[in-house]
Amino acid sequence: MELSAISLDSQIRLRPLSKQLENGVAIIGWGDEFLELPPEGLHFIAWLNEGLSLREARQRFETHYNPFPEDEVWEVIKAFWESDFIAAVDDQIISPQHTPLSTQAPWLPQAWASALFSRPVLLAWMGVVIPAVMLWIITPALWPRLADYFWLDYNLVIILVGLLLWLVDMPLHELAHLLACRAKGIDASITWTQRLGFMPMSQTIMHNIWAAPRSARLLPLAAGMVWDVGRISLLVYLLYFQQVGWLVWPALVTKFLKFYLLTSTLSLTAQFWLFSKMDGYFLLSALLGQRNLQADTYAWFKSKFNKMSHFDPSAGGMKFIYLYALVTILGGGLFMGQFFLVQLPIKLRLLWESFLKISGGATSLEFGDGVAVLTSQVIDLGLLMYAYWRETWPSWRQS
Repeated sequence: MELSAISLDSQIRLRPLSKQLENGVAIIGWGDEFLELPPEGLHFIAWLNEGLSLREARQRFETHYNPFPEDEVWEVIKAFWESDFIAAVDDQIISPQHTPLSTQAPWLPQAWASALFSRPVLLAWMGVVIPAVMLWIITPALWPRLADYFWLDYNLVIILVGLLLWLVDMPLHELAHLLACRAKGIDASITWTQRLGFMPMSQTIMHNIWAAPRSARLLPLAAGMVWDVGRISLLVYLLYFQQVGWLVWPALVTKFLKFYLLTSTLSLTAQFWLFSKMDGYFLLSALLGQRNLQADTYAWFKSKFNKMSHFDPSAGGMKFIYLYALVTILGGGLFMGQFFLVQLPIKLRLLWESFLKISGGATSLEFGDGVAVLTSQVIDLGLLMYAYWRETWPSWRQS
């Protein structure tokens, strides 16, 4: 059956949709597809499922609430159709147009996953993390420094070790998300995506997270950062114990731990670059109950600079958009500070030392290190510029 076969006299039965009320909006979903409706739309859905025709449900809606123009009725039905919400039309079964992604780790009992995130475990985590944070604050010698990145004489080894650590930490970060989703009964799977158009990264897709109550969303979204903070706390303890003489590390191990602490801290702060839709963005969205927070904010900005663009704020009002814009500006300042004070100096030093090793009559090993690092940085910059030209620039031109 095609969408065009549906008429106002059709009887439409919907799939068992999840329903959540958030800030004056009803979020309905099936599988990993979600739509937002006014709360009174839930009654319209109920009348359809009672067997009323589309015309009858519309008339009853107008009797109880407000006019429901026919073109708006068809917009709703089209959205339901495209989201696979329609199960049957006039008793004719409608097969799903796509198969919802299945959850991973079905072999793990939910009770086991819940035990990993139980209150005693979280209290123990706090007992580890809070003292580590206090030690970090009162011990400036433990604060990450730019020089900690260059813990070896051969920069290519530094880059490869950093890449290896990232390849280990990234799946563990995503596994924490997956286990927390399992604990809260949220379907999730780990998949691969791309950042900046070329950089492969894993991410946890939480298929039906907006079908869960707001309080149940927070832990799955924060679980990756919870794991990261625990790992950083362990590094702080190892370095502090070495500093006070309780443990004795070889000098190279101490340098490596400082390097690991620096890169881990950079990765954690990157989660709060809201404009990049990392964990911090999704956590803020869940806290505010705003599913389209970034899109609404961009649409509002666009309407301010383009008179042809019209913007209607969501039922939650403008307060969430103002808050998101403010936090994004502050986060952008953090990003720029981190870039200019840490990341850019690291890049420049890598390039400068590579030039020196290539042109300074160094040993063949140092010459090879300089060539390899210079080549890697040129490729990295080239791919970044290509990704910007292919994706970001066309988007800005269209807007």
